[in-house]
Amino acid sequence: MKEFKAKKINNKKKKLKKIRVVIFTFFFFFAYVFMIKYLENNKLKKSVLDEDVNYVNFNVSKLVESKINKVINNPSTLLNDTIKNVKQVEVETKKTSVSDKKNENTIKKEEPVIYIYNTHQTEEYVDYSVYEAAKKLNDMLNKNSYTSYFEEQSIKVFLEQNDMKYYKSYTASRKYLGEAIIKYPSLTYFFDIHRDSVPKNKSTISYNDKSYAKVLFVVGTDNPNNQINYENANKLNELIKSKVPNISRGIAKHGGKGYNGVYNQDVSENTFLIEIGGKENTKEEVENTINIIYEVILEYVRGVI
Repeated sequence: MKEFKAKKINNKKKKLKKIRVVIFTFFFFFAYVFMIKYLENNKLKKSVLDEDVNYVNFNVSKLVESKINKVINNPSTLLNDTIKNVKQVEVETKKTSVSDKKNENTIKKEEPVIYIYNTHQTEEYVDYSVYEAAKKLNDMLNKNSYTSYFEEQSIKVFLEQNDMKYYKSYTASRKYLGEAIIKYPSLTYFFDIHRDSVPKNKSTISYNDKSYAKVLFVVGTDNPNNQINYENANKLNELIKSKVPNISRGIAKHGGKGYNGVYNQDVSENTFLIEIGGKENTKEEVENTINIIYEVILEYVRGVI
C-alpha cells in the first residue's frame, strides 16, 4: 500500500513537472515573440530615426534580425521559400541536362555592381526630373555594359510615414542603400544623382553644336574618409572634362553646420554625389550629359577593376 501511494505521489510530481515545463515554454515563446515584435515596431524610430545618419551602420546583426522577423511574422514563408527552392533546383537541373545534351553554354546573369539612386527624387528640370535622368543612366548601363540596380522606392513616402522633414532625406536613402547592399553584396559603385538650383547661364554649356547641363561633384567633409572620396571624385571629374571641356563646375566640399557633410560617402570610397544642371535645364540638355556620364562611369569602373 505504501509502495502504491509512493508511486502515485511520484506520478503527480512528474505531471506537475511536465505542466511547469509546458507553461515555461509557452511564456518563453510568448516573451520572445513579443520582444521581436517590439523591436520591429520601434527599431526605426528608436535606432535609425533618432540617430544621426552619419553613424547608422548596416551590419550582420540587422540582417539576422530581419530574417528572424520574416520567419516569425510569416510562418508560411519558410515553407514557401523551401518549396520554391526545390522547384528552382528541379528547373535548373532540367535546364542543365538539356544544355549538356545540346553542348550549349549557359550564361548566368551577373549581379549588379553599380547602384543608381536619388536622395532628392522630387527635384525637377523644365520638362524632366532627376529620377528620370537616373533611370535613363541605369537603363543604359544595363543594356550595354555592367549590371546596374536602380532604386525605385519612394523617399517622399518614407519621410511622410515617419514624420520626417525633407532635410532628413539622406536617412531614407541611407536605409534603401543599406537594404540594396544586403540584397546584392556585389554592389561596389554608388551614384546619387541630383540637380542644382543655379540659373541656366551657370548650369549650361554648348560644345560641338550640342547643349549640355553642367556637372558638379559634391564631397562631404564630415566623413572621415573624405580624402579618398575626393580623390575618386576628381578622377571622374577629369574624365568628364576630357569628353566635354568646361562641362564640369568642379568639386564642392560641404560639411559642418547646415550641411549633411557625409552624403552616404562613408559607405564606400566609390560613393559619388553628382549635381547635373539646374532647374532651368531641359530634358535634351540633361540627357546629353547623361550620355557623357555613362561613358565616364564605364571608363572609371574598367580602370578600377
